[in-house]
Amino acid sequence: MPISVELAGDLSIRGADAVHAQLIEAFKQDGDIVVSTADDAVVDLTFVQMIEAGRKTASAAGRDFRLATAASGALLETLGRGGFLESPGDRDFWLTKSGN
Repeated sequence: MPISVELAGDLSIRGADAVHAQLIEAFKQDGDIVVSTADDAVVDLTFVQMIEAGRKTASAAGRDFRLATAASGALLETLGRGGFLESPGDRDFWLTKSGN
């Protein structure tokens, strides 16, 4: 059974410590990780960078790391502004339920 990480509220740099702590706890457990974000979450590039780091960490450990739903709203806008949707692999990760 995958490990579910549910993130809501302020996921920007102001809430980075809490997001980081939740991701660290998920990685301490065995299994794949599924991250969900609330539709009304506040995000910035700090959040995107933490998720990207989670992808790389999971990939290096042979684990699946995916989003519960495709990015939308503020997250999708942030991804577009930050250039995170340029490669097919990145688009697949952020816009579908694919892993790593």
